[in-house]
Amino acid sequence: MTILLSLLLVLSSPSVTAEPFFCDRGGSVLKYERRYVGTGEIEWRHTMKIVSVSGSSGTRRAMFTSEFRKDNGSVMYGGPVSLEADLENDGDVRMNVSGSYKSVVANIFHRDDIKAVDSYSVLPSDMSAGESLPDASSVLTAGALKYSVNITARRVLRTERITTPAGTFDCVVVSEHKEERGPGRNRTTTSLTWLSRGVGIVRHDTYDKNMKIETSEVLVSMSRP
Repeated sequence: MTILLSLLLVLSSPSVTAEPFFCDRGGSVLKYERRYVGTGEIEWRHTMKIVSVSGSSGTRRAMFTSEFRKDNGSVMYGGPVSLEADLENDGDVRMNVSGSYKSVVANIFHRDDIKAVDSYSVLPSDMSAGESLPDASSVLTAGALKYSVNITARRVLRTERITTPAGTFDCVVVSEHKEERGPGRNRTTTSLTWLSRGVGIVRHDTYDKNMKIETSEVLVSMSRP
């Protein structure tokens, strides 16, 4: 659910000093397609909806959902997953890694005994090429189930303008290494994510442990009130 741990948000408050990289307008809808690079086949279609943004000063909270469907239309991960992110006044975004995984596990297994210590992935609003970003990690338990994720080697590689079916965007490109461990989810990957101010993720490429590219997910449409 790499794609769920890299989302950034744009603030509209006049007190904000810099615009972060996500759409925080309630009612906005962003649609993505993720394809296997080798074959061009679709792995999933991802719809992200901004449900609400609460708070007018200080830290605001964006509530949003992500729904994933296979190419044949069948729903993945038990249906839409409810997620949230904190938006700081300086434009930084804090995503609770533990909270995101907890939402996914609850959605799939329908359990209420899930425990996890909060851990945040921080995305500064003033990222610049060559900058290292803080690591993030989480351990989650649900009865006998145990999942862990470690996100390391987070680094801003460059700025780049790219074009997708949704338009042309000026982006920062962030690289990170992720190790996931748990039933049905044992993966070691590296990802490159293109992030644009006012939008968030525009493109997300995933590489296997040998740095062979596996998938590429791009923004195909976006609507904002």
